[in-house]
Amino acid sequence: METKPEAPPSYTPEEDVEQNITPQNDSRYITSRASPYNVMPIEMDCPHCQNHIVSHIEFVSGILPWIICAIFAFLGLFLFIIPWCFCCVPFFLDQLRDVTHTCPACKKFLGRFSRV
Repeated sequence: METKPEAPPSYTPEEDVEQNITPQNDSRYITSRASPYNVMPIEMDCPHCQNHIVSHIEFVSGILPWIICAIFAFLGLFLFIIPWCFCCVPFFLDQLRDVTHTCPACKKFLGRFSRV
């Protein structure tokens, strides 16, 4: 007696989806909140004076210009690849400097965007 092989059961994607999945807080996952401050002024409510403002930005030298200055000084003084006097250039480039945000109304510090 010959028997026919059984056809494989049909696949439906709904079978793989678990129902009633609820997200749970797990201490293994740490969410980091990115700083809202960047290189552009931001519109916000000042936490100090509660005015609706657009922040005032100022470029200040952080750690990145000092690192590049040290690299340029090393390359200029010891390896003679570039002139050593170029070590002051990073302090004049806004693309390498940190940005501080202040309130234009109360002049209080709001936050800082660091390049490093």
